[in-house]
Amino acid sequence: MKKLFIAALVMISMVSCTKSFKINVNLENSTGKTVYLQRYDGSVMNNLDSVVATDNTAVFKVKQSENLDAYSVMIKGWRRPLTFFADNQDVTITGDYQKYNGINVLASESQEKLNKFMQEVNEIEDEQEIYYFVLDFVKQNIDNPISAYALYRYKWAFQIEDLDKLSETMPQEMQSAYKNLVIEYMEGLKLTQPGMPYIDFTQKDVDGNDFRMSSFIGSAKIIILDFWASWCPDCRKENPNLVKIYNEFKDKGLDIVSISLDTDEAAWKKAIADDNLTWKNHVSDLQGWRNAVAEQYTIAFIPQNLILDSNGIILEKNLSGDKMKDFISSYLK
Repeated sequence: MKKLFIAALVMISMVSCTKSFKINVNLENSTGKTVYLQRYDGSVMNNLDSVVATDNTAVFKVKQSENLDAYSVMIKGWRRPLTFFADNQDVTITGDYQKYNGINVLASESQEKLNKFMQEVNEIEDEQEIYYFVLDFVKQNIDNPISAYALYRYKWAFQIEDLDKLSETMPQEMQSAYKNLVIEYMEGLKLTQPGMPYIDFTQKDVDGNDFRMSSFIGSAKIIILDFWASWCPDCRKENPNLVKIYNEFKDKGLDIVSISLDTDEAAWKKAIADDNLTWKNHVSDLQGWRNAVAEQYTIAFIPQNLILDSNGIILEKNLSGDKMKDFISSYLK
């Protein structure tokens, strides 16, 4: 009996000594919303816990861990989770649920570095400058999981070779799901380089009918796969150029398939009409950034496009304006 009693005391002591930290989510307009605490396991985002916000507040109690990789919180209506680094310290998230870009995260020293980095990089407009800024940040923090997150967040600014070198430089023992995601992204990019065959897909068109890409291949001399969304300002800015190119070359063998990363069906259809996107083939699964075709083609930003020949071989990627017009004009001569 005495041994059993001592064992029980030890167990109680172990439980009571388990250290934890709190994640306090205080967001205006969030009352009644379900807040999900998430974390990547490998390359899969898992829901660890969920709390319905009361008085605009949701609190999570989390056990400390040797794994210092990022956590995220997600609320329905956001396009992406809000990611942060706790480093086993209390976290306070404040702002307005409806104003995602204005949300503040007060947490660890790592998070402070990331906050400053994000603020500065968001002020840079030139893509080449973004590349050098992110490259410097990743190199300076190469031993910290925030480097892998920054590299994954701005992966679109890097060539495959750069991503490969930087991910190889990160310590093998560093626990970072984002490093794994960078590697997966590189593998995906390799499948969509010029010279590679198209990847088949089926998705619903604006009338709810199945559109299968393999049934469309061969119907035109050259096909533009256009990835866009009604909510994307750069996409809407590029649409008039795409319309001009379509109208000029549609009778010479050009056709377009537009894949939308929308979630709102009405907004998607309205944008098609408002921007005079008169080609027939518009498809979407209305899953936003989780669009299945976008994932197949490793789409990390929009607008983005691939140009295919009549056999479905990728000829070029991400041409716009005069460059796209010149390429199509030369090809269709």
